[in-house]
Amino acid sequence: MRDRMTAVRASVADIVNGEYTEDEGAKVLSPFGVELRRVVLVGLVVNRYSGQGFSSITIDDGSQTIRVKAWREDASSLEKISSGSLVLVVGKIRKYNEEIHIAPEIVREMNDPNFMTLHTLERLRGVMTLSGVSTPESSSLEDEETGAVISVQKEPSAVEDSTSGLKLKHILQYIQQNARPDGVPIEDIVAFFGARGHAKTDIQLKVIDLQGEEKIREVKAGRYVLTEL
Repeated sequence: MRDRMTAVRASVADIVNGEYTEDEGAKVLSPFGVELRRVVLVGLVVNRYSGQGFSSITIDDGSQTIRVKAWREDASSLEKISSGSLVLVVGKIRKYNEEIHIAPEIVREMNDPNFMTLHTLERLRGVMTLSGVSTPESSSLEDEETGAVISVQKEPSAVEDSTSGLKLKHILQYIQQNARPDGVPIEDIVAFFGARGHAKTDIQLKVIDLQGEEKIREVKAGRYVLTEL
């Protein structure tokens, strides 16, 4: 089994204000001391370019902007992204011509603006966990931009959400139990867990988390199978 590089939820500012190095591979040490190699970002597309085997989008998450850049066959994943759309990006940090950018693995438009809020909450929890901050089981943080007080639950995995009760393993089990050659449709996953009281946004985000961690893969648009290792 090969080691997976876990995708860490980050803000763009975590990357552009961090310290870039190529020791043992391209990475950024964020201002909070979190090592970033493979990241999850959520932001608005404020600029896009496509031509001659190269595509890029610039995303703005309210903290900073960064470009997502792809070449050759990978460029098609960015060509269909619309300007002004809210997107989730999973990718690796790279540097070219002195510009830090993201080499994308997953780029997906999001219809629900709540994804931005959920991403921010998960990032805050991840920063606390990965930077080694000692906190009680339940504490409060104040969002520096909105002034809102946010309750943070400390738990082993930064991508799990104890407040919703829905765990990544639950979705993995469902996909395993309902395996099909052409994959399990996202609509079926959402319907199953939605009927059990879980929010559609939370379900979709966790499916993307699983895909970002390479525990599941998309065999067709919106259809998933377990990753074979």
